Amino acid sequence: MLNRKELGAAIKKARMENKITQEKLAEMLDISPVHIKQLEAGTRMPSVELLYNLAITLNISVDDVFFQRKPSDAELLGKIERILSICTQHDLRVVYATASALKDKDIQ
Repeated sequence: MLNRKELGAAIKKARMENKITQEKLAEMLDISPVHIKQLEAGTRMPSVELLYNLAITLNISVDDVFFQRKPSDAELLGKIERILSICTQHDLRVVYATASALKDKDIQ
């Protein structure tokens, strides 16, 4: 389950990185500034539509918010992505089949 406080912190961080005030963001999303304050405080959850609009407006990945990675995972995932970027289509199919088989094994 997504933690409201974590989501609020992610929204606030992205808003600040984009140098947008709560009031301006509210105006951009056609909602009240109080709504933004509640989202950032973690006392309110956005609708799916609002979450989508927040992600587009603030240029954040919803996956990153919902499926947060441990810092140690980032380096390993970066290495994997670099290797995959130079694979052939056949290689990618083999890697996918292998990863799927490993994951299916863990589920059973």
